[in-house]
Amino acid sequence: MDPSSVTPFFSLRKSWLDPGPGISMVQAHYTWSAREVAPDWSAAEQVVLSPQDGPLRTAVLEVPRLDSGFALHHFFFVVGADDRAASPVFTEDIVSAEVAYEDASGEFTAVGVVWSEGEPSVPNYTSTVMDGLPFETMGDAPDEGSLYEFVRAQPLPHTFRGRVWGVRGTRIRYGFHLIRHGRPDPADDLESWDDNGGAGWTVEL
Repeated sequence: MDPSSVTPFFSLRKSWLDPGPGISMVQAHYTWSAREVAPDWSAAEQVVLSPQDGPLRTAVLEVPRLDSGFALHHFFFVVGADDRAASPVFTEDIVSAEVAYEDASGEFTAVGVVWSEGEPSVPNYTSTVMDGLPFETMGDAPDEGSLYEFVRAQPLPHTFRGRVWGVRGTRIRYGFHLIRHGRPDPADDLESWDDNGGAGWTVEL
């Protein structure tokens, strides 16, 4: 599947442990398909894994944010001093979940979700949509000068919803990026973060 035809993407880290010395390079080859459909490797993506501590190597895969679940397929191509070998193909079910932020006071004009799966984490960002607005993205919203009053006019509480993606059965940790723009006095605009006192929130996929 051609990744340039499907956007946007989220970042998903994959790891490999060298089974012994003498390995000069490890590549991850990956593609995606509908569930129960064989992968088409002709347009697969490739990424070289970077050495970390000891035998550990990692790479970040750029995976599409599709509305419906799908299958992610990947394998590792290992280059040694004297040979080359490919691992078995791993297939994982990619799913999404909705998370929400409730603004009881109507203070914020936009909310983002910062999220990651696993350790070491790779941060991802989702722009939410507020319930009840007649536009789907802030790009379609009124100009900044009237945006704050437009959002404030909506009935309370204001609920902002967004989605996170990952491998089925994993846990996503997330926090919120809180934005208040368009106040009559620009000095009153602000951006802040709510990460539940450092603990964040989690959702099981």
